[in-house]
Amino acid sequence: MSREIIREWHFWIASIVTGAGMAFAYDLIRLFRRLVRHGRIAVDLEDLLYWTACFVVSFTLLYYGNNGVIRFAAVLGAAVGMAGYVFTVGRFFVKISFGIIDKTVGRCHKKYVQWKYRLTHAIFGNKIKLCAKRKKGKGETGDGSSEAKKRKTKAKKNARVSPREK
Repeated sequence: MSREIIREWHFWIASIVTGAGMAFAYDLIRLFRRLVRHGRIAVDLEDLLYWTACFVVSFTLLYYGNNGVIRFAAVLGAAVGMAGYVFTVGRFFVKISFGIIDKTVGRCHKKYVQWKYRLTHAIFGNKIKLCAKRKKGKGETGDGSSEAKKRKTKAKKNARVSPREK
């Protein structure tokens, strides 16, 4: 084979690896989001940083591998790499990684919380109030009383008493 064709194959393989690497990096971000709660602004900033990094990596690949020329082969190679990763390893990566982390670090965290509760309970006795909220059932408010009771109480407070009834 000629030297130019071999260079094109190397460029094609590099674009496939780059696409798979981008998909893997986004899976790492997804895993991090499942482990640590984020607000909307934090998610937007993470996405902005991710796409900026992807742009820099793609630009570097095109600059050094193809003299800065955007070709369909590079875009198709990155898409093939992403699809190849997503449909093989990527399907299970976040689920399995989250399960492993939850079973190892999560157990340690749960044991720490239980130990802390026991220690606090031993020191302060029964004066501890748990901050867990009750789930709302049908017709119930957050504190457990029914909405009908609240309406009746409110209606009694708001009812006007006529001068004859006094």
